[in-house]
Amino acid sequence: PAPTGLPRRAVATRIVDGKQIPKGWFYDWSILLTHLLDPVTYQEDGSHMDLCKGFQPERWENPETTPVEYMPLGAGPRFCLGATLAMTEMKVFLATFARQIDDYVLADASGVDNLRWRPLSIIPKEENGVLVRVVSRNQQSTS
Repeated sequence: PAPTGLPRRAVATRIVDGKQIPKGWFYDWSILLTHLLDPVTYQEDGSHMDLCKGFQPERWENPETTPVEYMPLGAGPRFCLGATLAMTEMKVFLATFARQIDDYVLADASGVDNLRWRPLSIIPKEENGVLVRVVSRNQQSTS
């Protein structure tokens, strides 16, 4: 499972946002807050965290952004060991799936703006799932 943060031990006493972290104490950072408050992608209306409005992959084409500013699999020496396998599995699934369908639509596209997402989920998920209607190359419809 993905970690919710990466604990560290303070090697020296530091003051962070007016709070003292003594040498030797453990501290943790929040992946959720890192993404929520990222100064590069932050939008005051919160749209950068909305799964529909916030999906803007072109933002990573900006030279100001780097791979460590989006860290679902960690970074550095604690980078997820299964990251390459996970990416490969996703690509194989999508390629196989895409070859077998002609079209897909949300089964109830009228309610797409009313989807309720699970709060504080590491992987964004709709609370009750999302029905998708897929039309295969054989014109058989499955849901």
